[in-house]
Amino acid sequence: MNLHHLEIFYTVAESGSITACAERLHISQPAISRQLKEFEQRIGVVLFERLPRGMRLTQAGEVLREYAARLFEIARAAEVSVRELADARQGHLAIGASNTVGTYILPSLLARFRRTHPAVRISMFVGNTEQVAQGVADLRFMLGFIEGPLHGRDLRVHRFLDDEIVPVASADHPLSGRRRLLPPDLSDQPLLMREPGSGTRELVERRLQRHGIRLSNIVELGSTEAIKKAAVHGGGIAWLPRVCMHWELAAGELVRLPVKSLDIRRPLSIVRRPDGHTAPPAEAFLGLLEMPSGAVDSDG
Repeated sequence: MNLHHLEIFYTVAESGSITACAERLHISQPAISRQLKEFEQRIGVVLFERLPRGMRLTQAGEVLREYAARLFEIARAAEVSVRELADARQGHLAIGASNTVGTYILPSLLARFRRTHPAVRISMFVGNTEQVAQGVADLRFMLGFIEGPLHGRDLRVHRFLDDEIVPVASADHPLSGRRRLLPPDLSDQPLLMREPGSGTRELVERRLQRHGIRLSNIVELGSTEAIKKAAVHGGGIAWLPRVCMHWELAAGELVRLPVKSLDIRRPLSIVRRPDGHTAPPAEAFLGLLEMPSGAVDSDG
């Protein structure tokens, strides 16, 4: 596949017209049209519907745009990595983190890293485990930090911290006053959970199903904070990382439910590409995680 033609296709797809593409690439409009037609003939599919005003991608064009976006992102990441090879004191630290790690653990560590590496540009994406793993695989993130199992990906994963997930509810929830609960007591109760693709949800669902708990009343919320607030206001039972609710437990806004065998311990893990270069800023940040003052434990 001709990469120059692919760049023209992608620029037209992103800008919406041959005119805008020509201005962006400093190529004449007739040349853009001719090379785009050659590209479609070479790969044997029509990529655009020509409209009176602008261009619209066909289904084949939509598919190719996704691949082109990933390819050009890899090229940009490669260029950045090459420029940053010489010095950890400058460059870009791009991190992807799942919700618990990105919200409650990494911000203080990134602030400490910033004090010692003030010239490094830092960006952190917070999403679910699947999104973080995809970003590492696509070279958008130098490092990924996840809180759930990782399936079907050729990535290096190792633990850096253990986490505990416990069942909680509001102080006035009907089950909060019980001294002891059995797993069947939770069947058909409103359960507050993250969206599919969340590592936390996968772990919790697996444990509940193992104990025969019926999951017939699930409320999906997009973040740990949203789940916590819903639980505080009586919206249902939630399994939440202990690290995210120290204050709410101490203040009595949330109550830990005494359900035997349903606490969950999980590793929080670092994800890297198996054979890719780790840029100096990323290596420096990993070194911070291994310091005793970082309050984390890495098994390397």
